[in-house]
Amino acid sequence: MTVADASAIDLAPLDRTTDPSPGTYQQVGDFRLFVRRTGADDGARPGGTAVYVHGLGGSSLNWTDLGQILDPVVAGHVIDLPGFGYSDPPSGGDYSLRTQMRAVIGYLEHVQARPGGAVGGVHLIGNSLGGVVCARVAQERPDLVRTLTLISPAYPDMRPRLRRLSFLPLGLAKIPTAGPAAFRYLGSRRPELQVMQTLREIMVTPERLGAVRIRQAVEHAVDRSAMAWAADALASSFATLVASWAWNGGRDHWSRARRIGVPALVLWGSQDLLVSAEIAPKVVRMIPGARLVMFSDAGHVSQMEMPEETAHEICRHIGIRLRGKVPDL
Repeated sequence: MTVADASAIDLAPLDRTTDPSPGTYQQVGDFRLFVRRTGADDGARPGGTAVYVHGLGGSSLNWTDLGQILDPVVAGHVIDLPGFGYSDPPSGGDYSLRTQMRAVIGYLEHVQARPGGAVGGVHLIGNSLGGVVCARVAQERPDLVRTLTLISPAYPDMRPRLRRLSFLPLGLAKIPTAGPAAFRYLGSRRPELQVMQTLREIMVTPERLGAVRIRQAVEHAVDRSAMAWAADALASSFATLVASWAWNGGRDHWSRARRIGVPALVLWGSQDLLVSAEIAPKVVRMIPGARLVMFSDAGHVSQMEMPEETAHEICRHIGIRLRGKVPDL
């Protein structure tokens, strides 16, 4: 499809050699969040403001390429959830979904209250655990959310999956002394091994990221290994998510999904080895009016594997016309 309309705009080109977008700390209630920005002035972008929320074990780095590609369209705010990335841990080590929701809602209220802030709400974009958190935020506070985009959201998926067994050792991270020590060892002595193992779990072809992005991920793993709370953040968030799937058969997730009232887009990689793409149709059925796009050559993180295609779908969702040919899926 070619767009000749003068109102159409160009996305930024994909460049996997750039530095991550700069970030600063923001106090939001009792949370001290690290937030990266891809656009300094929210009002200067035709699409308004987007807020990106990463998944389990991820960070704001997971959105580097997508955020930079979308920079001509939306001013991006990229959050490190409490206890992840460079954000401080939550008070009392509470990594419940409710706590993560409170942090995101608090930040959205902050964005809306800024001079020239996100009038009418933000485009809220979440992946995996962050997708479930964003869906709950949109359901509870639709006044803060203009559109919702979920990338492989971690809705209940209790089917046995061999690849998910690799995440069982996360529970060991809570064992006093031994668990955190193992986490620190992997991060400080074997960060390349840790990063590449993670990338193989969430991507079809990790090499797509290129040497610079992989090096940045390794540097981040080293930084995380020095944070006393990092192991507990990972293990506790994993345990909380799995418990939410098991509690009452996961009905709370589906009940909330049915009450989402903002325009929703669901993106899924057909080769997702963590949260099966087989549940994608159910997610879309549950969210009123949601649209599903499947990427045939992606896993759990299409924003990292296929950022250009993901950006085009988000632009279509939020009503931005683009120049040039839309990539085939």
